[in-house]
Amino acid sequence: MDNNLMAVVPQVGDPRFWVYTLSTIDLGELAGSGPLPFVNEAQIRDLRVSFPDEREQRRIADFLDTETARIDQLVLKRRKMRSLLTLKRERVVESTLGLERTQTTDGLVPLKYLAADVTVGIVITPAKWYVEAGGTPALRGLNVKPDFISTGDLVQISTEGHAENRKSRLNAGDIVVVRTGQAGAAAVVPAELDGANCIDLIVVRPGKKLSPRYLQYVLNSGYASARVTEHSVGSIQAHFNVGAMKQIPIPSIPRTEQDEIVRLLDIRVGALDLLNRKLDHQEQLLTERRQALITAAVTGQFDVSTASGRNVTDGVTA
Repeated sequence: MDNNLMAVVPQVGDPRFWVYTLSTIDLGELAGSGPLPFVNEAQIRDLRVSFPDEREQRRIADFLDTETARIDQLVLKRRKMRSLLTLKRERVVESTLGLERTQTTDGLVPLKYLAADVTVGIVITPAKWYVEAGGTPALRGLNVKPDFISTGDLVQISTEGHAENRKSRLNAGDIVVVRTGQAGAAAVVPAELDGANCIDLIVVRPGKKLSPRYLQYVLNSGYASARVTEHSVGSIQAHFNVGAMKQIPIPSIPRTEQDEIVRLLDIRVGALDLLNRKLDHQEQLLTERRQALITAAVTGQFDVSTASGRNVTDGVTA
């Protein structure tokens, strides 16, 4: 048996009831907050749980089997809808950009001929510049998602490190692109990160020929992702280099046309993203209410013989 697993073998009662009951216990709280949280056998044995007679256990388990299956179906439908929305979003972006997979290379030129500069962040032993406080914020790959930069886990580098690595200093409007891991994910640097630095990221400085938001849409499209995958190396984590980024073919169109495409995409994609967020929120509510229903049932907060449990999905349509 895996050392990370523990078997609980019910001596009496309905095993389904035991499963539902154990799912209501916060094992994370038992494990504590150490570097390697761990729950031992004694802690499991000492748990105090509600234990009705076996007939009542079966009634509760039968009720929960029915109601959780119904909720799970609703969750599954939302996940399928979100998958379809993702596909539709990709098609809308590629169609609006004129980057359908069947398109020829006519009108496309390597990025290096359109961008003002394509460079890379700090690569060689960046950790030697890390400081706890008082330094310059530095973006890493884990901070960059498609169309979004997270500032929740920024590192800081020293004043000396920032001065020595001038080429990787960021300006508002630059595009940062992940090299390792989620290779190719791109996002525009916002105003609040103007003057920050970056670690192991590709930095594209758009210049006058490229709209930053337009380039962000292009680099996060399925079209560009396919090319990033094609030219990434590494057996464990995909790794994308600056030379390959410079060669990605980009539509060569006037800046005014780029701005109009961005305006259209913000409207079309924005509507799809809003619907996706609503579906995600509904899925979270269903998951929370599923757990609340289980907890209420196994702790005897209502009589399962008279309850339907259907109020658990009030406000969430199928």
